[in-house]
Amino acid sequence: MNKPSILIVGAGATGLPIGYHLSLAGADITYLDRSAIDATQQLYCYDDNSLKTFTGYHAVDDVAALTGRRFEFVMITLDGHTARTEGGAATLRALGDLIRPSDATVIMSAFGIGVREHFLEVLGIPDDRLLHGFLGMLAHQSAANLPIHAPTDPAKVAQAGICYRHPKNRIGFRLDTGNPAAAKRFAALYDSSGVSRCARMSREMDSIFNTIGFPLYTAWEIAGWPDFATVAKNKELWKLTCAAQREIMTLPRNGWRGRLLALAMGPRMNAKVQINMERGTRPMDLAAFNRFHHGGKVRAQDIGAMYDSLEEGRRQGRPMKSLQELLERLKAHEAANRVASPA
Repeated sequence: MNKPSILIVGAGATGLPIGYHLSLAGADITYLDRSAIDATQQLYCYDDNSLKTFTGYHAVDDVAALTGRRFEFVMITLDGHTARTEGGAATLRALGDLIRPSDATVIMSAFGIGVREHFLEVLGIPDDRLLHGFLGMLAHQSAANLPIHAPTDPAKVAQAGICYRHPKNRIGFRLDTGNPAAAKRFAALYDSSGVSRCARMSREMDSIFNTIGFPLYTAWEIAGWPDFATVAKNKELWKLTCAAQREIMTLPRNGWRGRLLALAMGPRMNAKVQINMERGTRPMDLAAFNRFHHGGKVRAQDIGAMYDSLEEGRRQGRPMKSLQELLERLKAHEAANRVASPA
């Protein structure tokens, strides 16, 4: 049988771990990335304190080099902000020209309100050919210089380009089921790696989780990125954060699922979930990871999504007072620390 052929756009902290695990499953991996990619990559796995060697993939730096190639899946790792920049849109247009005549299923990893509609319009593909998928594991460039906690081996980290950590349930990727058949095929392929799993969730639940996490990262940033128990101990900030998250959860587009989730995720339960997640990611330092990732790499995406939620709520006659106040506090924090706001 021919190997399933997969194109991954972006060879970074999302693209490389996903490509590695798909290659273990027998997929033929091609990367599209503007930077030169070495023929062999070393990935550090916090799970078992080992280096993983990833090789045998193809790499190109221009869509034109893919003319005539056919792919079963095309994974686009651009975040929600980058995808809507001029350069991001140009990349999507070129990809659309490449894959439109085929039956390839596109998996986007971008987050934010309206980002799905943006991908569909610019790629020019029908709705059932676009799924949303994102890492279930945590992954970062070794250059992030996260604190090292035992038994992590700093020498191995120094040899790796990317470091990753699975949760205890080994879910490495999450995928929406808007196209059930395509989602099932991808999940079956990914699960064949034997060491990482793909979890599927309804498009409705995926849409909710697309935006509700961002207030938590904002509170973490305002608090200075300590351990999460310290964030939750600031009861006034934490109460405001959970209220802002609840305003997003209960937007009409999230329906009864959002309202039910808002009832379940009060400040106490919310803090418990985050603290347990932090414990579960050790020896990776979750606070430092989120400072690097949500406080830097995808910060513009996260903040933009919160402003989009604010505007959506106000258009529907909702005051969104808590979200507004949280964003104002973020602005004050930016001014005090000279952090540039993307909004």
